[in-house]
Amino acid sequence: MRFRAIAITGAINQKAATIGQWILDDLRELIATIASASEDNRLIRKLLARLRRACHLGKKADHKKLQALAKEIFNDWDAVVAFVYHPELPPTNNEAERALRHAVIARNIGFGTRTSEGSLAYSSLLSVIETCRLREINPWTYIAEVLALARKGLAPPPFPVGG
Repeated sequence: MRFRAIAITGAINQKAATIGQWILDDLRELIATIASASEDNRLIRKLLARLRRACHLGKKADHKKLQALAKEIFNDWDAVVAFVYHPELPPTNNEAERALRHAVIARNIGFGTRTSEGSLAYSSLLSVIETCRLREINPWTYIAEVLALARKGLAPPPFPVGG
């Protein structure tokens, strides 16, 4: 979402670029305000209202990409501003996008899988590998243990907590 807002700020349509900049600035200021652990509810409400107004203008603008961004923010409003009401949540989905980056690249290079079973196996394996990575565990050791137990007809071991 942020990258689309950044792209819109460079639009030839000056009105769209300005509204895109407002949306981007409002999102950034909101994130910075929450990150600073500010408890100024008046400021937070003001920033949320400004973001809503900018998105409302964006929905009415004569620029398809700006309209789409504004509609997406409105449609996902609760998710977009969830970090405001739940400070334990990250303000962006950058970490999730980084975690998926390798899978997306592999899909683009390999043209995906050919069956639903292949897709399920691939996504399950990626999930195990990424979870192991986040828990600082060697995924290949864990997967080898799961396979060895499966060959013996035994249940897989519990997922390790990590180091």
